[in-house]
Amino acid sequence: MHIEALLKIRKDPQLNPIIVSLDCNDQATIEVAKKFGDKIKEIIQLPNLGPLHIVPSEQQLVGYYKIARHYNYSLDYVLNVLNYEAIIITEDDLEVSPDFLDYFQALYPLLKVDKTIWCISAWNDNGIDRKIERNASLLHRSDFFPGLGWLLTRTFFNEVKHGWPRAFWDDWMRKPEQRRDRVCIRPEVARTGISPEGKRGVSGGQFYDSYLRKIIKNTDPIDWKSTDVTYLIKDRYDPVFESRVNACPVMTISDLAATVGDMKCAQIRYGNEKEFVAIADTLGIMNDFKDGVARTAYRGVVQCRFGRARVYVTPNKIPWKGYGNLTAA
Repeated sequence: MHIEALLKIRKDPQLNPIIVSLDCNDQATIEVAKKFGDKIKEIIQLPNLGPLHIVPSEQQLVGYYKIARHYNYSLDYVLNVLNYEAIIITEDDLEVSPDFLDYFQALYPLLKVDKTIWCISAWNDNGIDRKIERNASLLHRSDFFPGLGWLLTRTFFNEVKHGWPRAFWDDWMRKPEQRRDRVCIRPEVARTGISPEGKRGVSGGQFYDSYLRKIIKNTDPIDWKSTDVTYLIKDRYDPVFESRVNACPVMTISDLAATVGDMKCAQIRYGNEKEFVAIADTLGIMNDFKDGVARTAYRGVVQCRFGRARVYVTPNKIPWKGYGNLTAA
């Protein structure tokens, strides 16, 4: 059970109080939560918020409407009624790494010193075997909001809450109007995984067998207290990132496949979404976009392992001018 997994890794109940939010109004579920007693700070049960008015053509999407309303109510309650400064959001079908909470504790200060960062995520959308470097301390900036175990502040939530959508809240978060050129921090090796129960979620198991169940979850705890994460601050990160990418030779995907054994790194260029999809499919990584941003992308660049090489899938418009310059051709 998810709560038991969190309790197992929690060291300080005062630092990491657990709040359970329920939207099912199921008495059996409520009783299970109550059995944890004072190990749980509070159980939130959504009040009657009235009927959801959904047009007939979207009735099959009712689950997404319920989720969006649940998130909005619970985030507002925890951050503005209980008055917490920040919140780590998990879901009951997530598995967590041993250093899951320590990871967030180490990275939270970055949100205060670098206003270009709006969230910390434990998830890597492309974090499957052979596509990542097994370096559990390696972290990245990303323009794409990963979710699936993430931290946000009261300040950010209050900034966006008045436009909260009726459905598909996560895709709404990814829109440029909310993101405003701010990023999330994500790990090379994920700190969450999707349990088999996740296949039965509202999305009907979309991507579960092909990607989600294959995500590698870290099992080697990092001593985050002694790990310097300030390299993720934009002014320090960007020059190093650009230098690292530019040092790699540009080649085609077919050339890469032929020479991968001899390459340490490579760039593969794309000019539009269609070209990116073809490259991503060959590399075996996620190929979709949300509001013009590919999963894990930073400044249009998506990186992964291919054989022993670090591959950077890069936009061919240099210098970087923003996501509005890509087309879906």
